[in-house]
Amino acid sequence: MSTTRMEPVTTDRHTFMSRSYIVSMLNSSVAAVPQTNSGRHELLDHPAMVSAARSCVFVKEVARSMGFPARTVGTAQLLIHRTYICRSTPPVATSDLAIACLFVAAKMEETIKRLRDILAYSYVNSLPDGARIDVQSVPTAVTDKMRPGVLASEQYVMDAIGFDFRTTHAHLLYVKLAKLAGVPKANIAADGWTILSDSYFTTLPVQYPSLVIAAGALCLAWNLCNGSQRTGNNHVFQLFDNSMRDSKGSRRGTNGSAALSRRRPMSLDLNSDWWLDFGVTTEDIQGFVRQIADFYLLFFNSTVASAEYIERHKNGLPSKEMSQKIGQWRMQLCNSTATPISP
Repeated sequence: MSTTRMEPVTTDRHTFMSRSYIVSMLNSSVAAVPQTNSGRHELLDHPAMVSAARSCVFVKEVARSMGFPARTVGTAQLLIHRTYICRSTPPVATSDLAIACLFVAAKMEETIKRLRDILAYSYVNSLPDGARIDVQSVPTAVTDKMRPGVLASEQYVMDAIGFDFRTTHAHLLYVKLAKLAGVPKANIAADGWTILSDSYFTTLPVQYPSLVIAAGALCLAWNLCNGSQRTGNNHVFQLFDNSMRDSKGSRRGTNGSAALSRRRPMSLDLNSDWWLDFGVTTEDIQGFVRQIADFYLLFFNSTVASAEYIERHKNGLPSKEMSQKIGQWRMQLCNSTATPISP
């Protein structure tokens, strides 16, 4: 898909928006937004996306404490971003909107839990660390007071997303791809899972289909684990080679599940452009890798990262180890003959 495309792409599974379209949507809904950064971080630094990031952190913390599976957490974070993109200044409380997204996601993924339980866990997780109480000790009066705001926010979320509940699961697709590639669970598979999960702190799942997210996470994880040993092979650096264009592959919006089942190979050769066999374009892989790398670089200790980003992702901070790996990998790219391309 062309990087200059502005309109959203609708498929039978979901509606995807380009990065530039998301920025234009946000800027058109909020007047006189101060731009403290260049285009590289204008999306992450937009006030609506700051609120969305904090909500995603809060939702993940609550969901983990309740034992929700990864697909429910991802869906809730996806709903948060879709809501803030469509309506960047919601008239409801930020915490109510976050809880509502988790409640809707639980019903979408058929991992339903009582609203009272979700409210109780949310209340406990909103307390300071030293003041937290047992969930069973939360008074009914507290959850009853929270209920009307969350129910109103639930209706607001469903209206904001146009009652479009279609989605696919990048986590399930990633597991299938990792098995086909036969990558070690201890490093490559685990790193890819971390990258995939952290991508839901950003708008990447709104920009790309689940198959692109899964393939991009696996591709980047493989590069991280093999880059230092493969300096003589330019394929390690091709993700940032602007001159590389694929000769086959579909446009953004490929149905991940259908592509995976329709042309599923018996194995994957990670030394090749294997994603093309699933209808994923190299341009989309490059776009995903560039944006997720820039996200991690905000927390890399050799770059100038403000305390704002640390505070914004408090309790849900991307893996420090992964940030170090990404930072060192990007430095290696800068020192190589390949030319890194900023988003």
